[in-house]
Amino acid sequence: MSKILHRLLLGAAALLCSMPGWSAITCSTAVNPSSVNLIYNNTSVSAQGTVDITCMRDPSVDPSHQTFWIGMTQTPAGRNAPLDVDATKTINYVVYHSTTTRGVWTEAGSAAAGSTANGAIVDKQNFHAGSTLSLSYTFTLNIPAGQAPKPAGVYLDTVPITVRDTDGAGAILSTASFNVYISIPRSCRFSTPPSGINVNYTAFSPTAVTGSSSFAITCTQGTTYTIALDQARSVVPTVGLAYGLSLTASGINTGTALAQPYSVNISVDAKQPGSCNVSTCSGTDTRTLTVSY
Repeated sequence: MSKILHRLLLGAAALLCSMPGWSAITCSTAVNPSSVNLIYNNTSVSAQGTVDITCMRDPSVDPSHQTFWIGMTQTPAGRNAPLDVDATKTINYVVYHSTTTRGVWTEAGSAAAGSTANGAIVDKQNFHAGSTLSLSYTFTLNIPAGQAPKPAGVYLDTVPITVRDTDGAGAILSTASFNVYISIPRSCRFSTPPSGINVNYTAFSPTAVTGSSSFAITCTQGTTYTIALDQARSVVPTVGLAYGLSLTASGINTGTALAQPYSVNISVDAKQPGSCNVSTCSGTDTRTLTVSY
């Protein structure tokens, strides 16, 4: 019995001695900046950043060459950021693995960093004799033009990043994410400003003399606004004619991101003699039209 026990112990000792040493490469990932903030006004807008990866190994047991797969949770069509107060409203943006808007950084396949091909980044690196390796990959985040109408507000999203060993099926070495904030500000502008209103009035006209001027206002989707005149009635200097003004818009209006047409109308009171000392004279009065939002 003692001989058999001795042989078993020797066999176990030999098995233990034959097992190799083992270590694993570990990584940490950070995104700079950690939050991308952009203002969108229906024209293309971009921002850049970097995905920074630091990896460590044990030079005594780990190989010097390592292939990294870096995927971003995104399809070739990009991602949609929802409006913070209504997730059914979204805005599209795309992240590229380059300094241009070519080569979408996705969560599938493989592509070289900075290339025009879509895919996750696959990059083979050499630690050489060192134990630490630092990597940095530039990305460009772009919001395509022409997405109006979109409601004014803040659109929020979080983009996950995964670093794996060798390929998309490899062991996860690290994860990270960055935040995206896209703001569409409340704004209004005269897309077609009002022009002067010219009227011809004959002294003691039996009826009021009228005219109008068209204008248009463009406000971001959902932006409420009002339009007001500084005075509804006035008198034209030099000719001494009283008149009234009115707007086709009243109360609170809501922007659609498209030009909304209105007009300002003038009515010069009837039966006025005026103050002209010659056969023909003219006068000008200036009023202010204000859009508040």
